[in-house]
Amino acid sequence: MPDDEDIPVAAIAVSEPETAPAAVLAPQGFVSTSRPPNQFVKLWRKIGAGSLGFSLLLHAGILLFMASYFIARQMTDKQVDFLPGGGTQQGAEASADLAEKVAVKQRQKISKVVPMQRVVVDAVTDVTLPDMPMDAIALPDMGSMMGGGKLGSGGFGSGGAGGGFGNGFGSGGMGGMTFKPIFMFGMELKDVKKIAVVMDVSRSMTRYLPIVTKELDKVAFGSNLVLYFGCGLTPESSKNKALDKTILTTDEDFKTYWQVWEGKTPLNMPMEDRRKLKYDPAQPMPLKDIYELMSKRKNTWYIDFCGITYAWTALMSKEVEQADAIYWFADFQDKVTEEMMDKVLKRLKARKQKLYIHASVKGRSFEQVRDGLVIPSGGEVIETELPKK
Repeated sequence: MPDDEDIPVAAIAVSEPETAPAAVLAPQGFVSTSRPPNQFVKLWRKIGAGSLGFSLLLHAGILLFMASYFIARQMTDKQVDFLPGGGTQQGAEASADLAEKVAVKQRQKISKVVPMQRVVVDAVTDVTLPDMPMDAIALPDMGSMMGGGKLGSGGFGSGGAGGGFGNGFGSGGMGGMTFKPIFMFGMELKDVKKIAVVMDVSRSMTRYLPIVTKELDKVAFGSNLVLYFGCGLTPESSKNKALDKTILTTDEDFKTYWQVWEGKTPLNMPMEDRRKLKYDPAQPMPLKDIYELMSKRKNTWYIDFCGITYAWTALMSKEVEQADAIYWFADFQDKVTEEMMDKVLKRLKARKQKLYIHASVKGRSFEQVRDGLVIPSGGEVIETELPKK
């Protein structure tokens, strides 16, 4: 076979096939074989249904997630208001946490507002009030009923406070006030909530002072007590003026008053000489135990000695004006006058006060005071006999 170099150019050209397809070469030498979209796809793209489908699928996924979450919450077990403590620290903490939740629930129930109802009464008797729902009543929890305080493991209680308040509310009184009937030496003082006492402390009467004071503080603790030397009721004279100033027994001057007038000082001493009298620590204190009792008692006053017939200064003093009743303990041996009793009675009625008297002995003026002051004021005579010491 001859070499290629010897073959003529014309021969090579003749050997090419004459029927070669007229194919169009794509870029990089590849032939394009893609098919044109059909009519449905063209219409889908034309109306923008691609974005809408994606949005629908997204929202459907969100709804499916929310529905699954709600169903799972509904299937969760309901909690109960009880957990055993078990005697462990974990149990105690769990119980304390649960107790707080229970307390919150109780407060929410109690805080419900009770609808107001108007009650119309046609007559004074047979009044029936509407029933109050029990869930509107604040009931004590078990902790406060068992003494208050957290009860250690599993305790639900919270601390509480009890007892009284003021100076003796209830069986006692604040400033002599009590909410129970007052009985003085066995006698009830009717319709009396607050009492004051006027006490004769002349030398024959002082020994009764501790007994009366003890009874007073038993029935109405802290009641006002006014001491006066004597029990007469006469107008003041030009020679002997009444001293109506009340002085607390806690004052330093009470030492002088007690040592001088509970001792052996003459009662007819002139006024100018009385003013010179001073307490002498070198001299013994008469009835020292009683003095110490009175000097330490609160709400106790005395009126300095000005004679034995001005007891009205104590009965009409401002220290007894707030009381419903005045209890007057004396021997009623001293002089009284109608004129002075009328003035005292007017003051008692103006204050709406009753006068109760209690006599160690029924002296010469006892019946006058009873008929002229006690009965007209609505008071009574207390007949209980007291021991003489």
